[in-house]
Amino acid sequence: MATSVNDIDMGATVWMIASSALVFLMIPGLGYFYGGMVRSKNALSLVFLCFMALAVVTLQWVIFGYSLALSETATNPFIGNFKHWLFLDVEYTPHPNAPKVPGVVYALYQCMFAALTPGLAIGGAAERIRVLPTIFYIFVWTTLVYDPIAYWVWAPNGWLFKMGVLDFAGGCAVETASGFAALAFYFVLGKRKGFGEEKWEPHNYLNIILGCSFLYFGWFGFNAGAASLESGRAGIAFMTTSLAAAAGGMTWVGLAYRVEHKFSSFHFCSGAVAGMVCVTPAASYVSTWASLPMGIIAGVCCYYMIEANLRLGIDDCIDVLAVHGIGGILGVFLTGVFADKKIMALDGIESAGGLINGNGRQLYVQLAALAASAAWSFVISYILLKAMNYIPIFRLRVDPDAEEHGVDFAELGEAGYKFMHDIARTHLSKHNTQDSLSSFRETSSIQHPHKDMPMIKEATSSGNITAASTTPPQTSTPCAYPL
Repeated sequence: MATSVNDIDMGATVWMIASSALVFLMIPGLGYFYGGMVRSKNALSLVFLCFMALAVVTLQWVIFGYSLALSETATNPFIGNFKHWLFLDVEYTPHPNAPKVPGVVYALYQCMFAALTPGLAIGGAAERIRVLPTIFYIFVWTTLVYDPIAYWVWAPNGWLFKMGVLDFAGGCAVETASGFAALAFYFVLGKRKGFGEEKWEPHNYLNIILGCSFLYFGWFGFNAGAASLESGRAGIAFMTTSLAAAAGGMTWVGLAYRVEHKFSSFHFCSGAVAGMVCVTPAASYVSTWASLPMGIIAGVCCYYMIEANLRLGIDDCIDVLAVHGIGGILGVFLTGVFADKKIMALDGIESAGGLINGNGRQLYVQLAALAASAAWSFVISYILLKAMNYIPIFRLRVDPDAEEHGVDFAELGEAGYKFMHDIARTHLSKHNTQDSLSSFRETSSIQHPHKDMPMIKEATSSGNITAASTTPPQTSTPCAYPL
C-alpha cells in the first residue's frame, strides 16, 4: 500500500501516541502482577527485570529491531532488512500498516509491544534466574524470536501475512511466543528448589490487583491502539477487550469457587488476563458478542491447563505457558472462527472473514501460524538457553544458596520490603559483619550473597503486625494460580 504524508490524520496520531503510553503502563503492571505472585524475597527482581526489558528492547529496537521486524522494503518472506537501522528514514512518512500516522509514531507503538513480550517470557523462570544473563537473553531473544515472528505476521512481505493470517494485536508474536519461551525455560532451568514439597502462595494480593489494574487499563491501548477511530473499529476493540476480560474473570472465579467455596481476587485477575490474552488477535476483527464466548473458553481452558501442568510436574512458576501460551493459541484459532468480514470492511479491508462467514480455509491459515510461532519460539529459546549455560558468565540459574536466600538479595542487594531490610541488618549485626545495610551493599556479599545473607522467611499476618513466619513447610501442590 502506497503511503503519503498527506494522509496523516492528527486524531489517529494522538490516539496512537496515547495508546503507546497505555501499553507502557503494562510493563510496570506486569512487574507488580508477577511480583505479587512470588515469594517476597524474589518480588523486587521481577519488577526490575520488566523495566530492564523495556530499556534493553528500546535500544535493540532503535538500533536494528524495528527494521528487522517491520521493514516495508524487505522482499524476503522471513526477516526484514537494515534499511531503518538507527531509525534512519523512520520519521514522518507513514508505514503501510498505519497509513494515517507518522512512521516514528507507529515505530514507538510497536516498540512497546516488543518490550513487553520478553518480560512475559521470563516469568517462567521467576525465583531462580540471574539478572545479567537475563539482560543478555532479552536482547538476543528479541532479535532471534520476536522480530522474525512479528515480520512473518505483520510485515507487508511476511509469509504469514501473505497467507492471510488474522492476528490483530499479537496472538502469535507476543502471547504464543512468550508462552513457549517460558516452557523452554522450564526444560533448561528445571524446577525451583522445594517445588512439590513446600506450600507456596502469592505473598501480596494487593500487588497482584494493582498489577492487574495496570494490565487491564493498558490492554485497551494494546488492542485498540492500531484500530481506526473514524470507522469505529477502535471502539469495537475497546469493547471486545473489556467483555472478554469480564467473561474470563467471572468464569475463573466460578470454577475456583466450585472447589474452594470462597471467592478470590487472585482468581478474578487470572481469568481477566486470560480473557484479554485470548481476544488480543481478534480485537477489531470480530463483533462484540464474539468476545463473550472467547473469554469464557479462555477462562475454562487456561484454568484447567494449570491443573494439567501440575499433574505433569511442570514448574511454570507464574503460569506463563498456561495463560499466555494456551490463551494465545486459543485466541488465534478462535479468530479464524469468529472473524467477521463486515467488521473488517469498515476500514476497507478485503477479507473473506472466518468460519462464521463460511470461510473454513481461514482455520488452516491460523493453525499454520500457530504451529510456526510456537515451534520457532520454543526451539530457538531452548537452543539459546542451552548455549548460554555453557558460558560461565551467562549461566542462567542462581546457585542453590542464593536461591534459598532470595534473588532480590543475591542479585540486586536490595529488598522490596522494609522488614526484609531489618532482618538483614539484624543478621549482619549478630555476625559482626557490617553496621548497616548501606555498608553491607558495598561489601563482597553482593558477589557472594549466600555467605553473609540471612535466611528470609515469608511474612505472615497476625492482627496488625507482620512478622516472619516460623511455621514449618506444609506439603501441598504449589501453583501461581491456586486451584
